[in-house]
Amino acid sequence: MTELRQIPNVGTQTEQDLIAMGYTTIASLRGKRAEELYAEECRLRGCLIDRCQLYLYRAVEYFVNAENPDPDKCKWWLWKDEFVEPSPCGAVCTECGNFPTACSGCQKIRGKVFWLRYTDHDVCPIYQCCREKRKKNCGGCPELPCHRFMKDPTLTDEENNAHLNRMLERLQEAAKK
Repeated sequence: MTELRQIPNVGTQTEQDLIAMGYTTIASLRGKRAEELYAEECRLRGCLIDRCQLYLYRAVEYFVNAENPDPDKCKWWLWKDEFVEPSPCGAVCTECGNFPTACSGCQKIRGKVFWLRYTDHDVCPIYQCCREKRKKNCGGCPELPCHRFMKDPTLTDEENNAHLNRMLERLQEAAKK
């Protein structure tokens, strides 16, 4: 057994696969992207493997690259596409400090986000709009950003602007796909 087994979710088989791909230490994994590891393992095995292994590698990527990884975020199932891809507003669940403890992600909680207590809404207006238009997110919407985007009252204007810019970039990227 190597130090790779100290990484949450890494069992005997994943440890062996990582070693076969040339990763023998936690340090050797730093900077590697989950998608690269998944593609390498698919090549190693000679076939497309279950997508859950990609989710596991996303959790591994988080664990080995985070300065102080949150144990609550190390579970592989929290790195499924729905938590890694942009939510309706362009936020990414896994990057949020409230995920997964205070918030389980927009899709799972159906837009009933934690910050609604600061508003007069029952459901996030962006989430609701996307559902009504049968859209995954606001990417490609000609009104972007619209009045449904609200400032987080717990953040400064500078922080809110930075968050909005990141969300808009993600939504513009999502529209290209």
